[in-house]
Amino acid sequence: MALDFEVSAPGKVILHGEHSVIYGFPAVAGPIGLRTNLRCSPQSDPVVTFEFRSIPFTSSLTLGAFNEFLAEFDCSETLLPEQFLQQMRAPEGPFPFARFVRTQPSSAEGAKERFSLGVALYIVNRVLRAEGVQSIDTSGGFTLSIGSAMSIGAGLGSSASFGVCLGAGAYALAQMLQRKPVNFDDAVREKVSGWAFDSEVIMHGKPSGIDNTIATYGKLIRFRRGDPAHQTVALRHPVHILIVDTGVSRSTAKLVAINAERRALYPRTVGPILEAMGGLVEEAIGWYESDQEPATVYERLGTLVAINNNLLRSLGASHPALEQIFALAEQHGYASKLTGAGGGGCAFILLPANYREQESFRLLDQALRDAGFNTIETTIADGQGVSFQAK
Repeated sequence: MALDFEVSAPGKVILHGEHSVIYGFPAVAGPIGLRTNLRCSPQSDPVVTFEFRSIPFTSSLTLGAFNEFLAEFDCSETLLPEQFLQQMRAPEGPFPFARFVRTQPSSAEGAKERFSLGVALYIVNRVLRAEGVQSIDTSGGFTLSIGSAMSIGAGLGSSASFGVCLGAGAYALAQMLQRKPVNFDDAVREKVSGWAFDSEVIMHGKPSGIDNTIATYGKLIRFRRGDPAHQTVALRHPVHILIVDTGVSRSTAKLVAINAERRALYPRTVGPILEAMGGLVEEAIGWYESDQEPATVYERLGTLVAINNNLLRSLGASHPALEQIFALAEQHGYASKLTGAGGGGCAFILLPANYREQESFRLLDQALRDAGFNTIETTIADGQGVSFQAK
């Protein structure tokens, strides 16, 4: 039995609905071409290794310690994600699984090493236990190596695609260990999305669920928190965007908390802003699904993108680097908005169908690069969600 396979999952861009989606309003988002991948490869030594290439950080457990970890902790039934989140965020608290791992992650608050390893161990335990694996009886071990083409903390769904890869990879591992076929049908995808949501709870505290849904299914969707029957948006025309990465990392959890505090302090002001953002989503979907001329659709969507961005700015979600991007886009005649939690991360600029023929686009892209920003051209459309390939 060769534990040799790869899974991958796409990132996402939220077109409309950031922050308001947390309070029950709809959002619309779709997959992008950038992906996270997890490679499982066998090793002759009885060791389980976790390699996080994007940080970078590597830690390992002996196979015996890994089996002790599976026996002592039941992350499927007993230790719930919310409880584990509190352990991970405990002030000056030790790493929850410290005695099992050889190389300890950084103990600094919010450290990427701590949360990456903690979430990986938690999700792998949760999935293996849920799928009936309580110990691994093999002579050798394996390495789980995870890397992403996306910047971490940029608002492109890197943490959700990380969670999807962990859930999908642990599921494939469980099936192989039990000598069962690996089949990612709709029922399995639903479980993978749920496990990825659990990882998002640990990472962010109060996720909307939109990121893990996009990373799992790879569709442009209208999403409402708590409603599993997400609606696929029937695009009539491709949506071309330029993603601009500020290079400024930020904490989604902290930005969500700031917005929640503003909503509590100023309910008659912030409440209507969130409601307006929900209404804007419905209007935007109408244009995404419109069969009118592409130029007309582009113009209407550009207006909605600009309005949406100003609503987000009023919530304090912007950042000086984002403001520089907005100014450059406006100077060259394009609508732009932040995507994700804000406070850094990424923005996107809406592009017309023939944007590559436009001198204004060439000048805009050059101006952004001269200002030190990384840019990525992509098209929003139905794509591939989580994928599995045996090696």
